[in-house]
Amino acid sequence: MKKSYIWPFANRVSHILLVLFFVVAYTLGDFKSLLSYHVAFGLALGVVFFFRTGWGFVGPKYSKFKDFDFNLQDLKGYLLSVFSKTKEYAGHNPASSWAIISMILVAFLSILTGLLTYGVEAHHGILSFLYSPYLKKIQIFKGVHEFFSNLFLAIVGVHIAGSLIDKFIKKSDAIDSMVSGHKHLSKVINVKTTIFQNVYTLVWISFSVFSLYYLIFTKDNIFIIW
Repeated sequence: MKKSYIWPFANRVSHILLVLFFVVAYTLGDFKSLLSYHVAFGLALGVVFFFRTGWGFVGPKYSKFKDFDFNLQDLKGYLLSVFSKTKEYAGHNPASSWAIISMILVAFLSILTGLLTYGVEAHHGILSFLYSPYLKKIQIFKGVHEFFSNLFLAIVGVHIAGSLIDKFIKKSDAIDSMVSGHKHLSKVINVKTTIFQNVYTLVWISFSVFSLYYLIFTKDNIFIIW
């Protein structure tokens, strides 16, 4: 097997930020006194996902959505052979392809309903003009927000379980590759990024980190009332 460079810096660092921001945001959601921090990490998570969506169109091979395998027959075959060797995937396998697109969609729905909850029911944030005492009383958006947040957690859980099966049953180095960027494949494949993609990565990572800093340390900004 030959060492190949598949996942560039943008994929690996954004993966870490997504995990970190989601874990913190989800954990803080249970503490009313820490609501502002919950909103800050949730919005920062949205920023990372926003740029990750763009990366699916402008990123290098294997990062683009058009390289994902959304064929339902391929997904069925992959799932049925979960405990046996499957064909080699340099990029995303069918299960991870569906998991990633599902996480992006559910994450945006969770963040949108979170903003609605914060504005309509708590009278804070950019949607505070929608505040309604009636909707606050029935907490409809809060319930929907919690549903999507828990659904996101469930998808992440399945994704992690699949990755662990890949590593320990199929003996794949998919998890290791998200740290090092390298996979061992039957032939050498080295992904290269363009100047534009490198600039996009710099803007992506910088803006994601700065957004969290701004949301936490800029008191009473338009998104959060501290």
